[in-house]
Amino acid sequence: MAATALGTLLWLWPARRARSDNFVFYLPSTRQLVPVQTLDNTRYLPLLKVLNLVGTVSDVQQKRHSLKVSIGPNELDLHEGERKLKLNRRETEIGSIVRVENGEWMVPLDFLYSVLPKLTSQPLTYRAGDERMFIGDVRPVTFSARLSSIANGSRLTVHFTEPVTVQTASTNGQWVIFLGDKALQPLEPQIQFKDHDISRLTFDDQDGVPKLIITPAAANLNFYPSVADGGRTFTADVTQPAPPARAAQSAQATKPSQAAPSVPRQQPPEAAAVTPAEPAVSASNAGGTPAPVAAVPPSLPVVVLDAGHGGSDAGAHSRDGVTERDLMAALVDRIRGSLTSTGKVRVILTREGSNDPTPDERDVITNLARPAAFLTFHAGDLGGATPAAEVYTYQSPSAQAAPAAPQILFVPWNEAQQAHLARSRDFAILLTQQLGGISGLTIRSPDAAPVRQLRSIDAPAVAVELGTLAPGQDASTLTSAPFQDQVAKAVADALTALVQGSS
Repeated sequence: MAATALGTLLWLWPARRARSDNFVFYLPSTRQLVPVQTLDNTRYLPLLKVLNLVGTVSDVQQKRHSLKVSIGPNELDLHEGERKLKLNRRETEIGSIVRVENGEWMVPLDFLYSVLPKLTSQPLTYRAGDERMFIGDVRPVTFSARLSSIANGSRLTVHFTEPVTVQTASTNGQWVIFLGDKALQPLEPQIQFKDHDISRLTFDDQDGVPKLIITPAAANLNFYPSVADGGRTFTADVTQPAPPARAAQSAQATKPSQAAPSVPRQQPPEAAAVTPAEPAVSASNAGGTPAPVAAVPPSLPVVVLDAGHGGSDAGAHSRDGVTERDLMAALVDRIRGSLTSTGKVRVILTREGSNDPTPDERDVITNLARPAAFLTFHAGDLGGATPAAEVYTYQSPSAQAAPAAPQILFVPWNEAQQAHLARSRDFAILLTQQLGGISGLTIRSPDAAPVRQLRSIDAPAVAVELGTLAPGQDASTLTSAPFQDQVAKAVADALTALVQGSS
């Protein structure tokens, strides 16, 4: 019997790019590029090339409109133009039809998470919508980026979860940061900045070489790259050109060495100035250091508030027609006002109005903000008590005994919350204590659960459940302004205690 395949999936993130020519498969000792075709707005991969990356194809039997493939102990039967296929004689269905193009059998990208894990015992890491997959014992490096102001320019700081080898080049008016041979997985393939110096940061590995591309917001800017923390931190200072007199003095004090070709990877000096107009990286060991950074007032810590549900997803509802979607939006807006009035934090919302970001989009909004804390708010049936509340921290799904028949186990790709569980529990205790001071509110002890919206948050994070919101009860207490004001004050007091405790 084939061993159970362990797949790894960050739940269905919609594709960000219209098309790409290659799909990158990262393996423990190599990486493979497989061409992608877009057919009727659906992206397809060649079946046999994909199967040979995860196992050994021992037999292929092709007829006019059908194909039978043997891979290890498994048999796969497909028919051209059909969405249904058979795996070991059991019928399953994929998102789009199977195609044959130029004699090659093609399957849609959702085959990677709906069928492929059942054909191999290797771990598979794939986030739907991406252009890369990790096969076997590959732990991809990820990163976060932030932009800050410095004297006469901007500073881009990129933090990697593991050390990387950084090499820089300048081409086509952009700065390219090559990231060595490690497998990388971005939280977001492109980050847009509202900045005078840097307009966006893009991750690209479509040629098999992971790289970051920095696009300047203006011409003739200076570029000073540096690496710190053993390769875990990359910093780029992008500054306005010096006045002519100062530039002349700098030219006399520093004579750059011969420029390298524009495309080959060039190891950056610790403080080399590179402008997009130059064909390559110029090396300078003297006089190339960035201008001193002006003193900038410390920024306020960020708090991210997440109102559950949204759009057509109304969530739970009460007897008097109050929906979880609308109740949480109103409560979060009131909490935002309470927090903002303290002047101690800056508040970011993952959802406003009637929009409904996906769980992954809420993750990205949160993690790019580098928050001091994250709260997600929901409502439901808490056993009849009204008003009632319970605070949850994240807990991974518990391991279960192996089933008699093989199953596919999908686990979160990136459990960023694991590094913050202790602080999250502290936060849950603080918040429970503050909510406990609300007269008439039934408050339960903090608990842990596999809350989806907490698992990928890179900060102390809790989920707040209010109740009871159920068809058999009205929600007049939960919607009342005095009650929501008390909840908002409790959240603000708990956050203040948390932030002060971390300072």
